[in-house]
Amino acid sequence: MINIDRALRSSIKSGKVVLGSNRTVEVGSSGQAKLIIYAVDCPMDVRMQLESMDVPVYGFEGMGKDLGSACGKPFSVATLAVIEPGDSEIMALLREIRGVENE
Repeated sequence: MINIDRALRSSIKSGKVVLGSNRTVEVGSSGQAKLIIYAVDCPMDVRMQLESMDVPVYGFEGMGKDLGSACGKPFSVATLAVIEPGDSEIMALLREIRGVENE
């Protein structure tokens, strides 16, 4: 199991990540996103849009303020999209999404 907070910070520093619902929907719809993450309190309409895309979606087990903090940001983040993971292990979340343990 990966440390999600560390992986998020690393991907933001070394890769390409967009924050916020509008940008996440944009890059998810255009096929640029490799992974989408949303907070527990993400609005249901946005969540439904994200889950209908052909992109892996991960539900972060915390509120938007917690996701923002995990990203090293001083504000709430409802959703984010990973375009390039950089040096992080964030793409290891795909194993969790697919339900595969210790792959």
